[in-house]
Formats: sequence, C-alpha cells, structure tokens
Amino acid sequence: MKRKTIIIILFIGLVFPSCVEHLVTVRVLPDGRYTMKFVTKGDSTDVFNDDFPHPFGSTWTTHIETEIKDEETTWIMETSGLLSGPVAFATSENSPVQLAHPIDVKRTAGWIGTRYSVIQFFKGREVFRKYPKFGDSLRNSEDDSTEWAGEALYYIGTTAINDLQENSTTMLENILAERLENYIRGYVDRKNFIELYSIGDSASLFVNDVLQPFLAQLPENYPVAYQDAVDRYSKEMNITGELKDDQFKFQIFLPGVIISTNADSVAGDTLLWTFGLKDFLNDDYILEAQSIVYSKKR
Repeated sequence: MKRKTIIIILFIGLVFPSCVEHLVTVRVLPDGRYTMKFVTKGDSTDVFNDDFPHPFGSTWTTHIETEIKDEETTWIMETSGLLSGPVAFATSENSPVQLAHPIDVKRTAGWIGTRYSVIQFFKGREVFRKYPKFGDSLRNSEDDSTEWAGEALYYIGTTAINDLQENSTTMLENILAERLENYIRGYVDRKNFIELYSIGDSASLFVNDVLQPFLAQLPENYPVAYQDAVDRYSKEMNITGELKDDQFKFQIFLPGVIISTNADSVAGDTLLWTFGLKDFLNDDYILEAQSIVYSKKR
C-alpha cells in the first residue's frame, strides 16, 4: 500500500458540527456552601465526549435519560453535588487538554452584613498564541480552508520537543533539538494539506516522518515519549474544535441583595450568562457576582 504523505490533524467535530447545550446552575446557601448542577443535552457522541466532561466522584450524583422526538434521540445527562470553597474540576493537575473551569465561592461575615462572592473562570484556550490561523477558522463559520494545518502541526511538534527537554531521560543536545525543530518547519512547509485523516493516523504518521532522519541520534525512549506528547497536544486541539458549537448557560443564585456582577442579565434573584467558545477562544472568560445580606442590627 502506498504510504500516505498528505497529513492533517483534524477531527470530525469541525467538519460535521452539532450543537450541544450545557446548563449550569449554582445556588449559594446562607452558610456559604453551594449546590451545583450540570445539565448537558445533545446526541450521545457529544454528550459523552471529553470536551466538557461532567464532574464525578463521591460528591456527585449523575442521572442520564433520553428524549425521543420526531424519531431523533436527545441524550440528557444531569450531575449535581453539594460543595464548599474552591473546586477545580480538573481531570489532572497539569493537563492542558480539558477545558478548565474552576469556581470559588466565599462567605464573609461583617458588621454591616454577610457578603457572598462567586467567581468562575473558563480558562482561555490560547488559540491565537498557539495556532492563530486555526483560531480564525473557528471564528469564521464560512471558512473551510486548511491553511492553518501546517501552523498547527508546527506548534504541536515543537511544543512536544520543548516538553521533553524538561526531562533528563529525553533531553537532547540543544543543537539536535534545533535541527529537529527546523526539520519540522521544512516538513510542514512542504506538505499539501488537502485531505482529512483521523487524529490517530495523522499524529502517528507525523511522528514517524519527522523522527526518521534522527533515530540514530535519539535516546531509545524518545520516539514513544514524543508520540505521547504529540498525542496530548493533538487532543487539546481536538477538544477545542469540538467546543465550537457548544453553548453554555450559567445561572447563579445568591442570598441577599446583588451588589456587583458581570452577568449578561439579572431577573429577580437569577443571574444569567450565555456564552460559547468564541468567548474563551484565547483569553479567560470570567463570571463574577457579589451579594450582601444586611445585618438586622443596623
């Protein structure tokens, strides 16, 4: 079989996007604890993928059901828990892959009254730092070009090298690391990215191609370690693309009187934010709110 020479790291989510709805409700209790509920609706592929996984563990209770309408099945996953203080929602301590969205809720008692604050970060994906052309394609729904592919491969390949330089078992001499990075630059410049392959195939082909000329000079464990690093950064990009058509709605309820917030709208005691990938494509998206319950002794 003729070896594939046209490679692209992409994923079905960008080519055949589908809309997924995430409704998150935070209800702060008078004692400073808070309940949090995640509800995700969509088809099974999108509800159970890795782009915005529901939290799990002894703190959380999850319920899954389906709705059938016009012969189409909608999956609904609901997860809820009772929390206190800061929660990271991280699948691992230093993973760049999953969407990080830590929350912190504080209660501060004072003479005037008791203040409550909520702050939640949606960690920016830093797309325009990593692969600007990919960011442009995500912002423009009409753009179906693959001009970003070489730039993305270069970022993934060279970032993987830099990661391995931090480990003594995979560290290369600087001159060899520079030669490998330069080879990757030439490799991506020579390719014609016009076909789509699965992320697994393309990442494997890329690693084999760029390491082949250097195998005799590399540590024995380098190819496997490099493949793992490339897979990780490929997965990060994959998840960013899968988030393209996800919609988020956050509702926050606080005790007392709202004294500050950046919510999109306020209806009675309900604070509402509605946003999507474009809002944290590069920079952090931050939800903030504060309230006070005035002391009766005032």
